[in-house]
Amino acid sequence: MGIRLFTLLFLFTIHSESAAAEGQTSTAMNKSSVIVAFGDSNTGGTNWNTNNYDVKDKWVNKLQRSYTVINAGIAGHTSENGRIRFAKDVLNKNPKAVIIMFGTNDAILNTNSQPRVSKARFQHNLNYFIDTLKARKVEVILMTTPPIIQGNNKIQYYYSRHDQNLYTKYNGARQWHDSYNAIIRTAAKQQNVFLIDNYANMTQSMDGITDRKLIQSGLIDTSGTHLTPQGSDVIYRSVNAALHKVLAQKSR
Repeated sequence: MGIRLFTLLFLFTIHSESAAAEGQTSTAMNKSSVIVAFGDSNTGGTNWNTNNYDVKDKWVNKLQRSYTVINAGIAGHTSENGRIRFAKDVLNKNPKAVIIMFGTNDAILNTNSQPRVSKARFQHNLNYFIDTLKARKVEVILMTTPPIIQGNNKIQYYYSRHDQNLYTKYNGARQWHDSYNAIIRTAAKQQNVFLIDNYANMTQSMDGITDRKLIQSGLIDTSGTHLTPQGSDVIYRSVNAALHKVLAQKSR
């Protein structure tokens, strides 16, 4: 009995040490792989200071616990702005994977009722990013933008900053913005790259998407477009799982 117990303990110890060694090796491999998070303020987390959120709760910062992640998110940027800095902020970093989330600023309608970046140009920019990265054997993860809280033209939410009348013919700003997400979904499918559908993930439990339900979810702050720590955690968990999958495939 003593010999059998010792054998079991020995095997358990060896298994535990092996698992720990594999975990350490995996962590070391993750840390040696550069990941670039490329996007706008919902990547950069520029509303964190305004809202006095803990910086540790940014989704990019959470990923940095396990990966070497470069935050290339800049507030207010469209995919067109991103294209200008693509070489400097992304390609020159020699990443193993790039997470891309643009669209919120692209879709904003100007006073002439035209979007900052047309849908055709937005699609072109996404495909340019994907084609360039795939040519370099870089893994691509596309993400849709979170749902917006429209509001009522008062001091909070989207319509406090943007003219509601411009979006009326599109059944509101939320649906108009999601039409840009449709372009992202199509690009991911056509290009066979990994898609994280943040919009769907954040609304899938809702029986009809409304401002009230989005406010109650606690995922979007009072700007109507920016993440809260809870919303950021939804993205973190999705991206963490996606990176684990795509990097494991790449190492085979």
